[in-house]
Amino acid sequence: SCLVFIPGQLDTTCHAFVGETVVLPCTTSPPGELILSKSMLYWQIGMKIVHFFQNGQDSLNAQDKHFQGRTSLFLDQMKHGNLSLKISNVQLPDNAEYTCIYKQTEDHQTKKSKIILNVSGR
Repeated sequence: SCLVFIPGQLDTTCHAFVGETVVLPCTTSPPGELILSKSMLYWQIGMKIVHFFQNGQDSLNAQDKHFQGRTSLFLDQMKHGNLSLKISNVQLPDNAEYTCIYKQTEDHQTKKSKIILNVSGR
């Protein structure tokens, strides 16, 4: 479950229990459809790569080992601006501040948002 606190502040806080699946929300409002072949999407914790998408597909060579096999994007909804990340089987070390970074190769505009994930033991 995720809550946006304090109107005007874009930080979102999500809560999950160990073992659950959580969706970290990130959206952009494209004027038309996003051109995924010209899009880059990074989900990071600091410099650690949690999930990376480029040229229309996941690119997970540099993904942090801790997240391997547990992350996915909503590929069918991405072109409409849904850049949210699904993390399955949430673990205590997933407790962190995540950054969602989206850029299109053509224009050099970068959109960033921060999502805090609080993980609790059962």
